[in-house]
Amino acid sequence: MKKTTRETIGAFIIISVAYIASYTLVAGFIAPLQELILPTFTTSISLLFLPHGIRILAAYYYGWKALPLLLPSMYLMWFITVYANNISLHPLSPLFSGIACIIAVKFIFKNIKHIIEKEWKLLLLAGLVGSFLNGLSHSFLVYKSFLTISFIGYTIGDILGQILLMLMFIYILKFIKLFKN
Repeated sequence: MKKTTRETIGAFIIISVAYIASYTLVAGFIAPLQELILPTFTTSISLLFLPHGIRILAAYYYGWKALPLLLPSMYLMWFITVYANNISLHPLSPLFSGIACIIAVKFIFKNIKHIIEKEWKLLLLAGLVGSFLNGLSHSFLVYKSFLTISFIGYTIGDILGQILLMLMFIYILKFIKLFKN
């Protein structure tokens, strides 16, 4: 098997597991907690959507190649949590979310050096732009209008989810380094 094929399969597995795990954490822990705190808030919008951070990181490391790496897990989770529960989220939403994140990363990073310790602020900015584009696309797909209240919810949920995910990664890496030494 070619080295690039193995690397692609490895990237696919890592991205898929990370996306599914982060989405499961949102659906199993964050969404019920959000429902307790904000019972009248819509069920299709998470105010801490961790998978957005996975989409941004995949776009950062793989560019347009991230889209086919992300889409299977994005559609699996869409099917399990959205379609199965009759939540009104358009079937093209996962595709538009992936494209929005890649466009944002491409827009913010003209020269990606892949030194995340030095580029993390730009990564957050790309996440903000990606969440903005994602919110616009979701609003249009679901409500046929760009500026809706759901646009604000998607944007807030995506960027707060990315920030929380990045903080989790930072502390996990610090924890790993602590035990390595």
